[in-house]
Amino acid sequence: MPHITLQVPSSLKNTVDWNELFKNLHRKLANAGYGRLDDFKSRTIILDCWQVADRDEDALFLFATLETMNPRPPEMIRAMGAMICETLEEKSREIAKGKWLQVCVKVGGTLPEDYFKVHLNAPSLKPGNFQAGETA
Repeated sequence: MPHITLQVPSSLKNTVDWNELFKNLHRKLANAGYGRLDDFKSRTIILDCWQVADRDEDALFLFATLETMNPRPPEMIRAMGAMICETLEEKSREIAKGKWLQVCVKVGGTLPEDYFKVHLNAPSLKPGNFQAGETA
């Protein structure tokens, strides 16, 4: 269950169709063999307040966190992080408009026994995927 959380300054909230970016990124990660498409989940957290160094609002950043719940080799997690960073960098080049914009990606993993999940009214999952309530 790879989860991507992206912190976005409010001034960049409407500059990108974040859902479309995430859909494309999920497909790219799944096609690279890093997980099942149905398992990827992403979200943005819109920041009302941010500060970079001592600069005014023209200093921006996108900070993504990738958290995985199923064990993966460190090399795979790093490759996933690099793919996320490349995707965000590409999009950032379109929206920076001369402003300082940093792109950061942090990767990590959570042990399956430390991840708790409940499904309510889950849709039918595609064949071959875990069913709601499965633990193995």
